[in-house]
Amino acid sequence: MNYQQAEEEKVIGKYSAIANNVQAVKALIAAVEGTIGPKGMDCMLVNEEGNFIITNDGVTILMEMDVSHPAAIMLINGAYAQQKEIGDGTTTMTILVGQLLESALYHIQKGVSVHHIIQGIRLGIKDAIQYIEDRKIAIIEENWDMLKSVIKIAGREDESLIELLFKAANYIGKERLLEKDLRFSDMIEAVEGLENEVLPGVIIYRKPTGDKFKSLINEGRIMILDDELQVEALSSELMGTENGFNQYIENREKFDGWIQKIIDLDISALFIGRTIDPHAEQQLLDAGILVVSNILSEQLNRLSQCVGAKLIKNSVLSKRTGEIEVYCGKAAQIIYDAKLDGIKIIDGAGSPAATVLVSAATGVVTKERERVARDAAASLQAAVKEGVVVGGGASELACATLLEKMKNNTDNMTKYGIACVIDALKKPMYNIIKNAGFNPLEKVENVTSAIKTTGCHSLGINCDNGEIEDLLKKAVLDPALVKIYALKTSCEIAEAILKIHLILKGRSYQ
Repeated sequence: MNYQQAEEEKVIGKYSAIANNVQAVKALIAAVEGTIGPKGMDCMLVNEEGNFIITNDGVTILMEMDVSHPAAIMLINGAYAQQKEIGDGTTTMTILVGQLLESALYHIQKGVSVHHIIQGIRLGIKDAIQYIEDRKIAIIEENWDMLKSVIKIAGREDESLIELLFKAANYIGKERLLEKDLRFSDMIEAVEGLENEVLPGVIIYRKPTGDKFKSLINEGRIMILDDELQVEALSSELMGTENGFNQYIENREKFDGWIQKIIDLDISALFIGRTIDPHAEQQLLDAGILVVSNILSEQLNRLSQCVGAKLIKNSVLSKRTGEIEVYCGKAAQIIYDAKLDGIKIIDGAGSPAATVLVSAATGVVTKERERVARDAAASLQAAVKEGVVVGGGASELACATLLEKMKNNTDNMTKYGIACVIDALKKPMYNIIKNAGFNPLEKVENVTSAIKTTGCHSLGINCDNGEIEDLLKKAVLDPALVKIYALKTSCEIAEAILKIHLILKGRSYQ
């Protein structure tokens, strides 16, 4: 063994912890890289009970895998953060992390300092983010139809989803999509065995109480009680006394007054978060009021925004009738749908709201369609917020080409960290081409050469025929925000893993 080999073995041994972590991450990434691109395939996850999921959603695959390695768990947590914050781009982020770490390990084992690698990665990622920022196209009224292309890419070219989500986006409008408290993906509902539909309103998945209720109410006034509607309870000890009984009679009279106020307000539908007194329920039903109880808080909040009603506690019913009226909302129609086993509230007087119903013949397929639809909805909203850039890995590859100049002009060891970023930026297109059945090395080099020759930064591969094409002209578009967040997250995860130089067994705290 010569001196150089001996030194390399020392370096490899010194950074065995990094090598161990990188191998664990690579094993995880192998499960998701085959899903990216228009020709990406699905993954089946089966648990010990035989239950299974079929999906090509990166974060679902990662979250459902049986993983115990700490480095792999760090990557899964990063993917979850990306999904929670942006709603899409987890597969791209995962692929970027994997290549950053693999390239970094190669250079580290050749003797490059971890700190120089990290510094170079930071510089490269910073420039890559700036590249995306500089080239994003804002979504405005004149190019609003670009959103269809975003939905098509994120929605796996499902034509029905394109129409559903675009219609829903048009209904709620740009201003609503830009609101911080709105998650467009939360408007997706999956129900097996029904027709796909865009509902201009919300759905409460509860059956009205009583046997006699109206299945259709037009121009209905709505009250929402985020509380129970019961007579104030007294302890059994107190009820056994004369004072206690008198107190109960007083509470009952007060409660009956509340019920009469609801009737006098000409309420069409009363939605209650908790339980309702049976006697009061019958009174309201006899008065022709639709009563729905035990509703989840999340559904109450959505209903409140849709119809313009305020969530109230039962104490508000002690106010004068005229004062209570301002807490009520309105809707053009309230419909009980027996097939859906839920109540549709349509065209509320509050903020624009929509519910996108997606369905399929079986539960497994329906669940996957919901995941795809949620990703597409999140992408659409991200595009409205921060604009779009060319997709298909073209933006990343063009950026990698520009970073080559930065690396060549860097005299210190940080250039090896920049090289890691260059390798990572080439990886999304590499995997897209690989999944399409073409030679990824050859095609990526061909596109790189074409970019340098033509100066066109939107070139990529047509996955149907393997030809180089301008993907911007083909309307292959991704939200800029998704790419920016994926770059930031991949940098953070890669840096955190590269800083681990030793793995020790911790004590048990049981």
